[in-house]
Parts: sequence; structure tokens; C-alpha cells
Amino acid sequence: MKRFVLAVACIAFSAPLWAQKMRVPPHAPAGAPTVHTITGSPLTLDIGDDTSMQVYNSNVPGTGQFYPPGCNPGETADWGVFAGIGGVIYGPDFNNHPCGSASNSYTPWTVVSFTPVSGTGTAVDPFTQVIVVDAGTTGLRLTETLTYVNGSATANIALAFSNVGAGAVTWDTFDGADLFLADNDAGFPFATPPTASGSHGADASCTTQLQYTISVLGTTPADRYSANGYSTVWSEISAGSLSNTVAPGCLDDGAALEWTARTLNPGGTLTINSGVSFTGQAVPQGAIVPTLSPLGLAALILLLAVVGYVLVRRMSLGA
Repeated sequence: MKRFVLAVACIAFSAPLWAQKMRVPPHAPAGAPTVHTITGSPLTLDIGDDTSMQVYNSNVPGTGQFYPPGCNPGETADWGVFAGIGGVIYGPDFNNHPCGSASNSYTPWTVVSFTPVSGTGTAVDPFTQVIVVDAGTTGLRLTETLTYVNGSATANIALAFSNVGAGAVTWDTFDGADLFLADNDAGFPFATPPTASGSHGADASCTTQLQYTISVLGTTPADRYSANGYSTVWSEISAGSLSNTVAPGCLDDGAALEWTARTLNPGGTLTINSGVSFTGQAVPQGAIVPTLSPLGLAALILLLAVVGYVLVRRMSLGA
């Protein structure tokens, strides 16, 4: 269950199966990530020094867009960057997050540096967060640069890898997340390889597809993808290979991309460009939301005034 509390457990037994998640209970361990916040519009991003992240979108206010959605400000959720080297998967230290994130068996990144947020949010000076982590003693170092321009629906992520060791290193890179679409923990998965894997939101009854979409972006074209139930996505990352599959129907889902078999010699560098986008509104697909121009609004007000005057006159004459 999402929380080990009897009252919540009782509710969960009556909820759809896709809404039930086994989670680490809330806690506040000493190993929780340091977090910096980009306060933008429409996106606000809480970014952890272990590559984890939570995103809030003012176009669908009220909850975070990665699970868990209801964490305290300054806490990260189930988004991360991972590297698979020799059967070991390096990634965020989800087990030491304070907000009930998914349990895992990933080997935590070793944090090298985590600079304060810079920039003003303009196109020429975007908000910028830089994270530097090492994959243990393998020699692989990741410098993640996350940038955001106010007004954009997309956070861009540059993953610059370098080999600071004494020998060649070969690895796979993953971006992955447990999605929380608008205000509902379910969606309709999709993939458009090699550029995106993601999900369209669903209404609370899981019967209607919404216009709202979260996508993991392969700006550098990805080699593999997964758009499946969240536990399947985590299992595939843990196993070191995504399945190139899309789950049918509406479910509690996640999304991930994989860039396979990159190799660097000592001193070498390589950059993979990615990101995540949050587009559309939490309204049914195909729905038309009427809007009025200022002239149309004035005409409507005038029409209502005329109708009101006529009704008052009729009531006065009939009195």
C-alpha cells in the first residue's frame, strides 16, 4: 500500500488494482539527497544531488508529476538517471529518500559536486542546475546539466559522461520515471522511438484518455524504450535492458529510455541529450474548450443585459 496505515489500507482494497503500490514507508534517513529548486513557470523542479527529481506543473496544479505526488516541498520523487556497467546499475538512492519512493537494489551514485541553481530563466540565460556524480570506482563520471526556460513545457537534460579512470569503460544509460499524470496515478502508455516514451493521462475511472502527456525525451535518439507498468519499468532498468514494448490499455505506468553500449577510453568524453516534457491539459481527448475574444465577451454581456431587461419589463407589465 502507499502508506502502512489501516484506514488507507481499507480504502485501497476497494480501489482499482492499478492504484495499489508497494512502497517504502515515509522516513527521514541521514542519506536523503540534497535538493535545489528551480522555481519557474509553468514548471517548478525539485532536483536532488543523486539525479532524482520532482516536477510541479501549474497547468495541472495540486500534485507532483512523478510518484509520490504529495511529498513535502524540497523532496524528490521517482525520476532518475542510471548507468549500467558490468551488471551493476548505478542510480538515485531511492531507498534513502524521505518520501516513500520505490524500493530498489540500485547502487547509489557517488556525489562529487552539486552547485546552486544559476540563471534567470530566459532563453539566453536559462535556469541551470549541474550535478556531478561517479559510478563508484569504475572511472565513469556523469555531469548532468538540467536547464529550464520560463514558459516552456520541457526541462532539457544534458548527460555529459567522462572517463576519469585508468581503463576503458562501456555502459548503458537510462532515464526513467514512475509517472503521476495530472492528478491521477494512471495513464495510457505510448512510445515514439527513438525520440520519446511516455503516457497520456486518464480520468479517475480510467475510462477516458486525457490530452495531458508526460514524455521522456530522446533528443539524442535512444536505442531502446519501455512504456509499461511502473514496476516493469523499474525491473527492466534493474536488469540492464529495456524491452521495446508498450503496455496496452490504462494502468499505473512509467516510462524509460536507454542508450546502449557507449564506450570511453581514459580521458574521453561523450554527451547524451535528453529531457522530459509536460504538455496539454487534463481534459478528455478531442474535447473543445470554448474561449471568447474580448469582443465576443462584450457581445455576450450585452446580450445578457438585454435579456435581463426584457424579463424585468415583462414582470413589471404583468404585475
